Amino acid sequence: MEAVMKPKRLNWWAFRAGFAFLWTFTLIIQVEAQVVTDGLLSYYTLDKNDIVGDTVKDLIGGKDGTIVGEPESIEGHLGDALNFGGKPDCVELPIIFNIGEKPASYEAWFLKTPNSRIGWQYILTNKTNFFDHFFRLGFNQNTGQLRYYTEQANNIRKAWVTDEDYADGKWHHVVATREADKAQVYVDSVLVKEEEAMSGNLGGGETNWNIAQDGNTDGYLIGAVDEVRIYKKALTPEEITQNFESQGLAVQPTGKLSLTWGRIKAAQSYR
Repeated sequence: MEAVMKPKRLNWWAFRAGFAFLWTFTLIIQVEAQVVTDGLLSYYTLDKNDIVGDTVKDLIGGKDGTIVGEPESIEGHLGDALNFGGKPDCVELPIIFNIGEKPASYEAWFLKTPNSRIGWQYILTNKTNFFDHFFRLGFNQNTGQLRYYTEQANNIRKAWVTDEDYADGKWHHVVATREADKAQVYVDSVLVKEEEAMSGNLGGGETNWNIAQDGNTDGYLIGAVDEVRIYKKALTPEEITQNFESQGLAVQPTGKLSLTWGRIKAAQSYR
């Protein structure tokens, strides 16, 4: 009589261990790919899902912004972005924090085309008039060169521009930092400018902030902006590289991490 071959019993312990390892590995990749959250005050993804009517959600600090004009939602560097067509298109933000003499970093992805080099244009600012304390990050007049101001009352300022022109129709990542009297600008995770900055009060605690205009109803942006983040510290080169390579927050407010761990536990208890 021929022997009947019995199917081998599946080793469920090995299966569970392998499944748990796979999910854990996925989580590690997600964590490595997330943006730096240490010191992060406000985060505007500018995705359609994070815009309700004219309200632009701040995923971290709850400092929601308000759309003015009719910027167009387009495909961004990560998810969706807002494409601004000049005046009056912008996003008005509330007071984010009182910068004063403290360190800070301002970050965004932007896209400008060669034919958008018209006048002064700005990405982010806390300015409301020329006689206050403020910073401005934008573009030099009639060029695609980035311009970074640190300014104190009565037009006492340090302002300089990058050597390269970035109005090339491509997405670029910019981070501008200020700590004490040192300012830096990184583009696509590379330090492109380091200069002296105003070390004194840069305001921010009494005036609203703005995306895509200079805060004085002028300097409106012609171009697209995505993934705007504001930090209460000067990001390190390693952190800037991490943000450049990131895919947003690893844990969105929907509780995806809890769901993932729930699946791992379910797999481990499966018989």
